[in-house]
Amino acid sequence: MRLSILGAGFIGLNFIRSPSSKEFDITVLDSNPCPIDLIGKVNWIQGDFFSQDKLLAAIKNSETIFHFISTTVPGDEVDEASELGSNVGQTLALLKLCLKEKVKRVVFISSASVYGIQFSAPISELAPTNPISSHGISKLTIEKYLEFYKYNYGLDCKILRLSNPYGPGQNVKGRQGFIAIAIGKIMSGEKLIVRGDGSIVRDYIYIEDVSSALRELSLTTSDISLFNIGSGIGYSLNEVLQKLSALMGKSILVDYGANRFVDIPSSILDVSRAGRVLKYKTHYTFDQGLLLTLEHHKIKVTV
Repeated sequence: MRLSILGAGFIGLNFIRSPSSKEFDITVLDSNPCPIDLIGKVNWIQGDFFSQDKLLAAIKNSETIFHFISTTVPGDEVDEASELGSNVGQTLALLKLCLKEKVKRVVFISSASVYGIQFSAPISELAPTNPISSHGISKLTIEKYLEFYKYNYGLDCKILRLSNPYGPGQNVKGRQGFIAIAIGKIMSGEKLIVRGDGSIVRDYIYIEDVSSALRELSLTTSDISLFNIGSGIGYSLNEVLQKLSALMGKSILVDYGANRFVDIPSSILDVSRAGRVLKYKTHYTFDQGLLLTLEHHKIKVTV
């Protein structure tokens, strides 16, 4: 199967390098040059998502498109009109090209942030969507356009509402991913700033399990469009730090700061639909994933 990957960041690169991708003929569009270990293994196009020529070259002759690109993360302060123009507007341009090039399927990486604040857990795909961040609104808008293109033009879409991925390859100096940011502070010896009192709960999923889910989404014959992908288990920020500390055998320097308005108090996904339809299941426990991530960063562990 010919597969195009738009955006080779943390998730995209891990999928390309994963055993889950080995049966695909992959073309990549990314603004960065091809990593040395992937030269000759994929067709890498260095360019911008907003270049129609590069985008067309990336998707031509592909059966399935993986859309990983987003210019924002939850909590970013953005100009809403600009975000809609970049993320939503350019996705619409992509969808038009997909119709022209007779692409069969678009797999879009959405986010658990589309659910906003919920009052029961775990959160199923049938829960109301009330995002409280511009990022979440943008993701949900793209979801709706994908469903529109499926209904009106027959373009198959698969939407992956992803919880909180973590693992090797995530930027430890970035602005997204609590585990990666915590490890970055551990490596530098700096204090970690924890939002609020550390009671915020998230559903964490090891990156290799994300890659496995992506493979299933690309191959499934099911007509169902929307799937939650996560572990189905929640941990507070404080519990994450306790686990990291226990694995390392030492305490972590922490300061507690103010909550942000866009911080959802708790987000745990119901992944039973994915299990039933895609035969999806996680292969890594949280402790296993943390251990592998620490070892990747050459942080000494005591277990």
